Amino acid sequence: MAPSEMTALALNQRSWLEILFNAIQGKGISHGVSVKKVQRLSIRPSELLVKVYSVACNPTDVAHIDIVGPAHSIVSCDYSRVVEEVRAAATELWKVGDRIAGVVHGGLFPDKGAFAEYLKVPSDLAWRPPPSMSHQNASTYGISAVTAMQALYTKLDVPWPGSNNSTPTNSTILVYAGSTTASLFAIQLSKLSGYTVVTNCSPHNFDLVKSYGADAVYDYHSISALEDIKKDYPNLKRAFDGISLKESTRFCFSAVEKSGGKVVVLLDTVKAGRKPGVEIIYILMYTLLGEPFAFVKPIGPSFKAEPADREALEKFYKNLRLKWCQEDLTVCWEH
Repeated sequence: MAPSEMTALALNQRSWLEILFNAIQGKGISHGVSVKKVQRLSIRPSELLVKVYSVACNPTDVAHIDIVGPAHSIVSCDYSRVVEEVRAAATELWKVGDRIAGVVHGGLFPDKGAFAEYLKVPSDLAWRPPPSMSHQNASTYGISAVTAMQALYTKLDVPWPGSNNSTPTNSTILVYAGSTTASLFAIQLSKLSGYTVVTNCSPHNFDLVKSYGADAVYDYHSISALEDIKKDYPNLKRAFDGISLKESTRFCFSAVEKSGGKVVVLLDTVKAGRKPGVEIIYILMYTLLGEPFAFVKPIGPSFKAEPADREALEKFYKNLRLKWCQEDLTVCWEH
């Protein structure tokens, strides 16, 4: 059994007066973080206690530390190691000592962050990496991987690999900034679904994105890249914006505008909703975890639980565990 306390990287507690003073001085509004001893909370019947070995860092970790995270929240989202404790409702899927990896909503709660000795996770929202995969690599199948899955399978109407919904003939998707981690997963998953993948990146990453399955690659810096893509693929209807700045979203918007398609963005740089002929869809992967949450209470935005998103995450990790990694597909390679 794990001890009653554990070491974790958690946000400190600063007064609002100090935070306001720091903001005026241009020092940010963070509570700051430190390594501290925190209480290890007990797990519910459907949860697992995980002994953490490897974690992955993401830009969202910084955002939670600097802006949205409340005091005492444990930081970080992506993890990998072994199952330490299993309750009755989870014994059909897991046993003590099993390898495990996944994602949690770190930086917002006092008991859910991955930068800790121990972590509690829902038993159905995790996966078992194959023995050939290192813990370090397994920990990268968190935010970036599930964001790509969320974009493709819940928003862009890409069929799940092996589903009864066959891929339409000549289906093509644009993955903007193909060499980002989320985009690399988007490329792989699109190929699993039978899509032709068009992407752009710097020339020194051409071989990289092609090795992950990209069919056509354009120079990220070329002033003719957009027109070249529109000429070569005039019927594009789907785009995944792996950068999601105003310039990249406008690029994707223009690429699918003729066909009246959809663009998924990862930052709310363009207001979500209908644009003339194109739907811009803003996603936030935390909705996949199936619980309501809010940023900067009580003045910040709040998000309701999304059961359909949670079902998608459960299906994704189940496919990784039971099918895709067993078939030695690209998505499970040791990169």
